[in-house]
Parts: sequence; C-alpha cells; structure tokens
Amino acid sequence: MAIVMVLVAFTLNAQDMIHKTDETVISAKVLEINTGTVKYKLYSSTTDKVFELSKNDIHYIVYQNGVKEFYNTSPKPAYVEREREEVKPVEKTDNKVFFKNIIALNCFDMFFTNFSASYERILNSGKFSFKIPLSIGLKGKPNTTNYTSDFWQTQFLQNRNYAAGLEFNIYPLGQTRNTFYVGLSTFAGTFNYYKSTTVPYPYYPFTTSGQPIEYEGVHYSGMIHLGGYLRLGDNFLIGSKLGVGFKREETIEVNNYTLPTAQFDFNLAYCF
Repeated sequence: MAIVMVLVAFTLNAQDMIHKTDETVISAKVLEINTGTVKYKLYSSTTDKVFELSKNDIHYIVYQNGVKEFYNTSPKPAYVEREREEVKPVEKTDNKVFFKNIIALNCFDMFFTNFSASYERILNSGKFSFKIPLSIGLKGKPNTTNYTSDFWQTQFLQNRNYAAGLEFNIYPLGQTRNTFYVGLSTFAGTFNYYKSTTVPYPYYPFTTSGQPIEYEGVHYSGMIHLGGYLRLGDNFLIGSKLGVGFKREETIEVNNYTLPTAQFDFNLAYCF
C-alpha cells in the first residue's frame, strides 16, 4: 500500500517540459491540448492559475512519462521570421543624418583681418538649409591706396567694416559623412576706401597729389556657389566653398562699379 501511494504522489508531482520555439523551457503540468492551444499550470506554482500557449510557439513537449511530442520543427517562432521579412537589413552606407546645426569660422577671411562666421540650419529632410554669414572688419591690414575695383581686387576685403548675408543650400545626397552642396547667396556690407586730394592752380603751377581722404562705401553681391564638408570626427568639419556672380560697390564716384566677381571660403566648423 505504501508503494502505491508513493507512485501516485510521484505521478501527481511529475512535471512536463514545454520547449518553446524561442528556445525557452517551461516546467509545467499540461492540463488540456486543443486544436490550436495548450493549457497548463506552472509546475512550481502554488496557485491554480491556468495558462494558455499557442501551438505555433511550441517546439515540442516532453511529458513526465518521457514521451516527446513535436509541434514545430523550427527552433525559432514564426513571428521572428515575419519580422525578418518585413525589416530590411541595414546596409553600411554613408547617408546617416548627423546634426541639424553648423557653426563655421571662415579662415580665408582671417587673412584679410576680418572675423567672419556663419550659422547654418539644416531642415528636417537633410537636403536643404539656410545659412546666415556675419563679418566684422578688424582693420589690421588696411589698403590706403586710391580706390579701385575689378574682378579680383576690392577694398571690401581689406577695409571691411561689417557685412551680413543669407544663403540657401541644397544637399543632393543629404547629410552624409562627407557631403557637398550647391546654392545661392547674397552678401552686403560697408567698407572704407581712399581718394587722393589735389591742389589745383594757382596755388601750384600744376596739379599734385596730397594725402588721401577716407570715405565709406557700400558693397552688394549675389552668387551661385558650390561647396562641401569633410567630417573630422563626430562634431567637427572642414569645408570650402567657391562662388561666382556679380558685385556692386557704391561710392562717391559718379560711375559706380557693377562687375563679375568670385568668392572663396575655407571653413572650420562645429555641428550639433
């Protein structure tokens, strides 16, 4: 009689092992097997709470008597396979959007003793941006010769007072690690220039040059440009830009200048 009681107790307490398709194992007591589900209680539970598990999530069950019953041959659940089909593998491309703001220092303008910086805001698409350049002349390398203006030379570079502008840029490839852009820019500011005085007859038998007098002129320009950035790290860039267009410089001269012009920038930048 004692032996029978021990066998009954062993049977009641024997556990079934449910091996799921995600490779986890549940120690349970299987209560009911239906068409699509299996009902069970946790083997270690002291309550009568009944759980239900879809057969799609079960790899196989090892019953307490050693019988093994398979439901799915794949060790991975069907939903994982569906996710793999829907989610494309991530390719290692250079098209990651990094930051939305760029602050740049124009090192080329520093050669003419101008402090020039810009703020660029990149729109959410990563393919368009607006830039605001600002410049202040530090008067460290003035040009006091008579005012001239041509395609390559202007006293706006060396005698600048202040200037500001607006740019619109297009990034065809978006914000990649190394990227380029094209755009339109306008720039306006003031500068000092010099004109020599003359002492006419009868004070002298001929006209001669005297000390130059300083005046203030106004500079306007509009350009199309091409530029790009190379990324030095997560937040630092170097960049350059070349623009061509037209400029106008208004002075006390009767005939003011409207001429073709070119612009070159070399920038150190911080993005965030």
